[in-house]
Amino acid sequence: MSGEIEKIDSIKNMAVFQDFSWAPAVRNEDNSVARFEKINILYGRNYSGKTTLSRILRAMETGNISDKYENPSFVVTFVDGAKETQSILAAHGKIIRVFNEDFV
Repeated sequence: MSGEIEKIDSIKNMAVFQDFSWAPAVRNEDNSVARFEKINILYGRNYSGKTTLSRILRAMETGNISDKYENPSFVVTFVDGAKETQSILAAHGKIIRVFNEDFV
């Protein structure tokens, strides 16, 4: 059972991600849909969504989503085809570890 994330299909009602869809937004240089690699580095300007992405992953780790968001939703696809949503947190059986500003 692979724990590698392929993509975050969608994010809604979470900070800067009010209606995010991966396929039209995340493209490679050849315009194909990009996928996460085995190791990824996320960087960007302040308030660009880095912490929100880490909170989604943290929710998958702990089984609890931050109460900072009203009606949040997301869909994460793993390379083995499994999908995780906000409604079935921690049912995926994958090992996920997150260290972000909420941790300290």
